[in-house]
Amino acid sequence: MSSELSLFSQFDAFDKKVVRLVDEIKAARKRIDELETRIAERDKTIQEKESEIRELQKKAVNPPKGFSKSTNFAKIVVNNRNDAETTAELKQKLGAYIEELDRCIAYLSNLS
Repeated sequence: MSSELSLFSQFDAFDKKVVRLVDEIKAARKRIDELETRIAERDKTIQEKESEIRELQKKAVNPPKGFSKSTNFAKIVVNNRNDAETTAELKQKLGAYIEELDRCIAYLSNLS
């Protein structure tokens, strides 16, 4: 009879371990499903961002139709000197442009 009790207690302990392992497997599968969902969401986000990058690269290579680069841009860069004469001349031209703009604004204000 004692061997039967020992056998039943071993069986009961084994049964509890099996139940615990089944619960752990269920929890692990649930965690795996959650992680796979997160991975799928991140993959989708990555694909969207890569698509955005490609579109931005296309726009950078092909500027809008209304955008035109100055034809004298290279000349401006090459001829950019820092001597006092050039600076004084630029200040004088800017002053003249500002005065002309002020006159235009005053004229347009008087029209309305």
